[in-house]
Amino acid sequence: MYYGHNLRSNLQEWRNRLYKSNYENINNNYRFFLDRLKTTPVIQSILQSAIDNWPLSSDQMDEYHEHIFANGSHGEIAFQSEEQAASIIYRLHQSFAEENYDGRILSQNLGSGSRFDESLTSFLDSYIEPVVNFIHDKLDESNFVLYLLEKYKKRTEWFLHKTLIEKYRQTTQNYEQIFEDDLRLYLFDQGIDNPFSTPKSTSGRADIVGLIDSKDPLILEIKIYDADKGYRKNRVIEGFTQIVKYSNDYNKNVGYLVVFNINEIEIEIVSEDSDKNFPNKIVFNNKVYYIVFINLNFDTSASKVGKVKVETIAKEDLTKEVG
Repeated sequence: MYYGHNLRSNLQEWRNRLYKSNYENINNNYRFFLDRLKTTPVIQSILQSAIDNWPLSSDQMDEYHEHIFANGSHGEIAFQSEEQAASIIYRLHQSFAEENYDGRILSQNLGSGSRFDESLTSFLDSYIEPVVNFIHDKLDESNFVLYLLEKYKKRTEWFLHKTLIEKYRQTTQNYEQIFEDDLRLYLFDQGIDNPFSTPKSTSGRADIVGLIDSKDPLILEIKIYDADKGYRKNRVIEGFTQIVKYSNDYNKNVGYLVVFNINEIEIEIVSEDSDKNFPNKIVFNNKVYYIVFINLNFDTSASKVGKVKVETIAKEDLTKEVG
């Protein structure tokens, strides 16, 4: 199960807890909800990116405060996008917390209805639902990329590893181009109409930049693990460093590193962020980076392999080179 899927489930549970609140527990549940948004790295990164894209001055925030408490709702505010709505509403929640407004006070003042449960539902519909929906949409984008990469991993390892290995062995230069072209073709076959490009950023050129007819770019770097060429742990670390820099250049919350493993070796990422699910995940500076290993060398049968060799890479190894 994907990390993003778990996160979406958690987000929905936190939201449902609010809607099931009553007069006695709404304050605790509202505080719990905001704490989870603030302390969950990928969610906080999504919201911070929206805030950065739609900044507000102190005077503008004061105007919003005056408007909503005078009218009881932000319904008359014309938002230009769901991102702007989520950004402004989340900023309002932050200011509510700074002014010690609890869930009970906000429901009674910003909700509508003759009973508390009606006021609570009205408040949540206006001030919680837009934020939750925006986060869900952003998480869905990451999930779709991970779905495609997992499918590509299985497709390549199960059916096409011999073809790719042969092409790789016959290549004398631009080794990574073999795998980049294959991944590009696969993504195109999955319905991505526009070929990916490799525009230059301040940190260089990422292998793949683009995403499914979207203005919101996918940042993906490709590396090779091949001990005969000296491409080992150092290449994975180099790839991670690059993807962090590219994600910062493009103001992205998520980055992807795909490593094509030529050797009969298992590569293990050790991190408190890791679990037993696909894919490997590193949370660094409130952003999430996924590392996908494509294992290509199956020339030796399982009965003759013997003890499996393991290359262990710790999170500290990956992040120490990031400037």
